[in-house]
Amino acid sequence: MIIFGLRASHIGSVQVEGSACTYCQNSGTQNISQFGRYFHIFWIPMFPAGKSTFSECVHCKRTIRKKEFSSELKNVYDVNKSKIKRPVWHWSGLILIGLLITSFYVLSKI
Repeated sequence: MIIFGLRASHIGSVQVEGSACTYCQNSGTQNISQFGRYFHIFWIPMFPAGKSTFSECVHCKRTIRKKEFSSELKNVYDVNKSKIKRPVWHWSGLILIGLLITSFYVLSKI
């Protein structure tokens, strides 16, 4: 029995300064968070399978998807998206397989 599927993990967050929530109108209460999905086999991450970006108001807890961002939120996200990087461990399964294949190849040449 092989256990496989998709999981998600929190990659990073950016606090939005000076932007008002469109729902509760409080200023400076929004955070932009990014989650990375990855394919796993036996809970070992093999490779990335996409990202999801959301904005959440800390005060009213309203969540907005990236496609619903206002122009101000889009600008803040575009400026800060280079700070949010996918972790290397999302590739750990493929890295392990690559190391095993390389070691078998090297050992077979000896």
